[in-house]
Amino acid sequence: MTGHSRVAALVAAYNAERTIREAIDPLLAAKPGCQVYVVDDCSRIPVSEYLQNTDGRITVIRLEKNAGPAAARNAALIKILAAGFDYVAIADADDISKPDRIAKQVAFMDANPKVGACGTWTRHFYDDIADSTFINRRSGDPRAVRRLMFFNMGVSHASAMIRCEALRRAGLYSQDYPAAEDYDLFRRIGQRYELANVEECLLNYRISPGGQSMTRRRQQLYDRLRIQLRYFEAGAWQAWVGIARTLVTLLMPSGLFQTIRSGLRARGGGS
Repeated sequence: MTGHSRVAALVAAYNAERTIREAIDPLLAAKPGCQVYVVDDCSRIPVSEYLQNTDGRITVIRLEKNAGPAAARNAALIKILAAGFDYVAIADADDISKPDRIAKQVAFMDANPKVGACGTWTRHFYDDIADSTFINRRSGDPRAVRRLMFFNMGVSHASAMIRCEALRRAGLYSQDYPAAEDYDLFRRIGQRYELANVEECLLNYRISPGGQSMTRRRQQLYDRLRIQLRYFEAGAWQAWVGIARTLVTLLMPSGLFQTIRSGLRARGGGS
């Protein structure tokens, strides 16, 4: 293991020169400390050109070709698992962790050895952090999270902390589902461990000004459907309803979908 750190933070970066410092600074300041692995997915300006590694706790891995989120994160995870860390904290290069995020998730994972991964509540915002849109509150009860996983992600991937042993048992990110690789990974982890959430807002999640394109959204729904079919459990009614819900959403006109989604968010709903 590198130094005495038990936690590696994995930051995937692609053309993130404007925001990456905000993402990394809270991780470096965290107690207990983190070793930060930044995987640069062939950004136009290499991360190493503008990110100063002043204390030796930042490792930058640059890919020579743009490989996408799954392959990029796997490149870092291979090194993280080999280094012997206990946990890996997922962090996107445009999100901002709260100062106590790492400490609270480590304490939760230490106290719950059956949990393979945990997320947190997340506060969604546009570029101005004061312009908060909503807080995504997912249940912390592993039984409730298991039920949610039949429908969609029951754990916030953006704020996830994963037990390294769970990754060794379940495997890394699959490249077979390019728009839902996180959902596939957590379904596999959920077959072997419990999944949970720390019921506190420990991450500020930045919303892209342009939002998610409908083409990307439909690909995500299609990949989600394939994953739901792959891990289908006939004895769970939620599995049937989850597939039906994804099919309905996939076939729904984009304008109607956006109207319903906006209405749910206005009432404090999820993502």
